Amino acid sequence: MARAKLVKTKRIIRYDRIACLAATVAIICFISARTMLRTYNYSLSIKAGEKETTVREMKKTVSSLETEINKLEDRERVLAMIEEDGIKTNQNQVVILGDENHKK
Repeated sequence: MARAKLVKTKRIIRYDRIACLAATVAIICFISARTMLRTYNYSLSIKAGEKETTVREMKKTVSSLETEINKLEDRERVLAMIEEDGIKTNQNQVVILGDENHKK
């Protein structure tokens, strides 16, 4: 009876297949990273737009409040209120107390 011989073959490494696999993985990583970065950039631009809108609204509110404060601090208005309450004035001088930063 004849015995079958086992023939050991040396495995040949195919560098072109390894290079093709590495290129494929690199392309997939590049496409996925580009997609994720575009999505993240889009979400950041939406948030930035919301913040700019909020800042604009706050500036409008501050401007209207400053206008109202200036109207309420008007010298003639204050003198009229003082005279209505029966308080005597000294040479019609008005001094605003409490806000050292606000100078007229």
